[in-house]
Amino acid sequence: MGKIKPLYENMQACFVITSDNHIDSKHPFPRIPMSFLRRSLKDAENAEIPVDAYITVGDTTSRGNETNWEMAKKCFADCKPAKQIMLTIGNHDTWNDDGYEAAIEQYLKSACEISGRKQDKTYFSAVINGCKLIFLGTTSDSGCAAVLGGEQLSWLGRELEHAPEGKPVFVFCHQSLNGRHGLPRTWDKQEKPDRAPDEGGIGDESEQLADILKSHKNVFYFSGHSHMGLCGENMKEKEGYASFEKEDGLELINLPSLACGNHHGETDKMGIGVVVEVYAGRVVIRPRSFSRRRMNKKIIIRDRKPYLEVKLI
Repeated sequence: MGKIKPLYENMQACFVITSDNHIDSKHPFPRIPMSFLRRSLKDAENAEIPVDAYITVGDTTSRGNETNWEMAKKCFADCKPAKQIMLTIGNHDTWNDDGYEAAIEQYLKSACEISGRKQDKTYFSAVINGCKLIFLGTTSDSGCAAVLGGEQLSWLGRELEHAPEGKPVFVFCHQSLNGRHGLPRTWDKQEKPDRAPDEGGIGDESEQLADILKSHKNVFYFSGHSHMGLCGENMKEKEGYASFEKEDGLELINLPSLACGNHHGETDKMGIGVVVEVYAGRVVIRPRSFSRRRMNKKIIIRDRKPYLEVKLI
């Protein structure tokens, strides 16, 4: 166990990323997901070098109502995990009993209160230490999927075009691209060969989104949603899928659920997210157990290393 510390010297930026916290007043034991979220926040707060951004990739709550968001705010209130906090919207964050519009209003209000950032849409962007961060979010009531729409996809294209040269671009969307990370057969605990191709993915706009992302260099796409456990090279060789995949230069990273159970991975443990480190000419992404305060050492992510290291072009 120990503090988060850089793998190399001269780190230019550092981000802590988790997904699927599922804070929920109706959880059988509501303190459990709150505890996992607090541990990750405290671990980030105690990093050897201050973290530049703490990021969630959706489903911060399970029901998107005021009660759930108040519980989440309590977790964030007593610590400072990073210089900035950014919350991606997830499908569960839109499942308010008062309807979709009420859920979006509650998400925007709560995200602004937690992060201190002004935000009036479910999608937004930022630049931190030369790195472009882009957050995508559904713009309509869409069940488990995300509906991005033409306006948001056009906006994404423009954001990518204006990304700094030779720097990484980190894109966050709760849902995976269709057919990646073992989807749809791994959508839940029981594998089923007859699932619809977009189950667990992003819906009809998946390939359009993939084409936009692939048209630019140094793009890293983070998702959650499917509650896959952490799985690496060995799972890729055995089953054909992994948490870290690469496609035409696009890096795809699917995060385990921080606090709501996992399946199909080499480990189904909770409390896991990633630490992203940016250096001159390269990005390092290391899975970390925030609850145990240690980096992954056992699961081989790529190139026989327990982490991902990518050279920028």
